[in-house]
Amino acid sequence: MKRLMALIILCAALSPHAFGQSASANLVTGMGYSYPPVSVAPGQLITVFLAGNVQGTIGVTVQNIVAPVLEVLPPSGCSAPTICSSVTGITIQIPYELNPGCGFINPVCLVVVLTQMVVTVDGVAGTPVDLTPLADQVHILTACDTVVPGASGTVPYDALPCQPLVTHANGSLVSAGSPAQGGEEIVAYAVGLGLTTPPVKTGQAATAATPTSETFVLDFNFRSNALATRPLQLAPQPLPTSSFPLYSGLVPGYVGLYQINFVVLRPPVGVPACSGTVQSNLTVSVGGQISFDGAGICVAPGE
Repeated sequence: MKRLMALIILCAALSPHAFGQSASANLVTGMGYSYPPVSVAPGQLITVFLAGNVQGTIGVTVQNIVAPVLEVLPPSGCSAPTICSSVTGITIQIPYELNPGCGFINPVCLVVVLTQMVVTVDGVAGTPVDLTPLADQVHILTACDTVVPGASGTVPYDALPCQPLVTHANGSLVSAGSPAQGGEEIVAYAVGLGLTTPPVKTGQAATAATPTSETFVLDFNFRSNALATRPLQLAPQPLPTSSFPLYSGLVPGYVGLYQINFVVLRPPVGVPACSGTVQSNLTVSVGGQISFDGAGICVAPGE
């Protein structure tokens, strides 16, 4: 399980020209899951893709701060040690010391502050890549975000949605065959939830449950195959208790991995069970001051 969480990939590989640089001048071919500049949060795990079969000692800095390289993912499909048409992936942690241009203290951000990431191989630096530092960049993990032996780590060819990493209390995945129950406490795993209280050093695993500094808000949408929606941060009256996680913070024993514990609301009458074209009947969205993401899960219909 620890290896599964360590090899996290948040990827939609981008052309080197998308970064405004030529392939010969820039080792980086892609990172993140949006067009550049890629948004990142303090402590976020993200995979950077480098052109070819990269050999040697790899280093990364963000805002001139060392970003730990947690895993090197060698390319696949190489016909020879020096002939490879694929890419090398490096899973890094964005430093907690990163200074976001938009903080949760001032959620209305009118000025986007760019920073730069530099990748070095044996001390030789590539062309800097622009990043947008934000206080949060919520991403709920799915089976498509990981690379493990025997798994592709890519979107399924049958166009089915990626299985979100949302589990029951015993650690088993919430699925159509094992749906969540109304009133049950379940756990969603995520990255990009930003700073914690107390702070944790970059590259080090949390030794205990460590809450996020920011308060996150939940939204429950009981519709079939619904997309994520931004939860309301402000309301005319205080939000109900169910709108907030029981816990949002780091998972003890892991670097940069967060968990969001919450109680599933009881589904209204008429909600269909997951089956066939109904891949999920509840989408739970998690929102911060800057970003949000959601997970489509299966819940047992109410009686």
